[in-house]
Amino acid sequence: MDLLLAIDDTDNDEPNCVGTGRLARMLARELGDRGLVGEVTVTRHQLLVHPDIPYTSHNSAACLMANDVRTERKSVLEASRRFLLAHPNRGANPGLCGLEREAVPTSLLRFAKRAQNEVLSLDEADAMAAQLDDAVWWHGETGQGRIGAMAAVALRHSGDDGRFIGLPGIRRLEGVLTVGELCARSPITRVETLSGEPLTDSVPIDTQGWVRPALRGGCAVLRVRRLENRWVPEEKWRKYR
Repeated sequence: MDLLLAIDDTDNDEPNCVGTGRLARMLARELGDRGLVGEVTVTRHQLLVHPDIPYTSHNSAACLMANDVRTERKSVLEASRRFLLAHPNRGANPGLCGLEREAVPTSLLRFAKRAQNEVLSLDEADAMAAQLDDAVWWHGETGQGRIGAMAAVALRHSGDDGRFIGLPGIRRLEGVLTVGELCARSPITRVETLSGEPLTDSVPIDTQGWVRPALRGGCAVLRVRRLENRWVPEEKWRKYR
């Protein structure tokens, strides 16, 4: 059984607060250490940034995908719920959503696309959650995070949204590496330009110590841009501009 498990609105703007992305990676380790799941990858998904939507910094949610779930879905959800309650942040309104990969309805993807382009109400979120039976949990004063959690599950399921923040090997990719080395040392399947042109194995990439491939076509794809005379990851290029 493959399980998609997403969280959102777990943090606040205090200096030492653990952000949602990091908390998702911690949750992945917790579930693995407890023997509930096998390998887990984590993706970040961007939602609408709008004055009417409460968020800490970028309004993004995080989704785990476990490819080897060794227990019932309810057990993983309960362990995840307890983990979130054990890592509270003042003022946070966390949401959690967990669905088997084959159980994600098309209506949830429509909801997710709206969450990237519209301000959704909690009533709309509750109507969506009611379609998912026991897959959604929230906490706090408003439980606002259920919107992002549900959206992130569908966006991850689509295979064409977000970027990997938890993927075996990517945080050890440093310095200048060829495309071939990047793909050999991690699950990255290809490196391409913004126009979609794939780079050959011998092309060097200046990783800048930051390799976060995009989720495209169900695969991990590193997108790069030219910075002076070298190729760098797209996000690092933006920081220089």
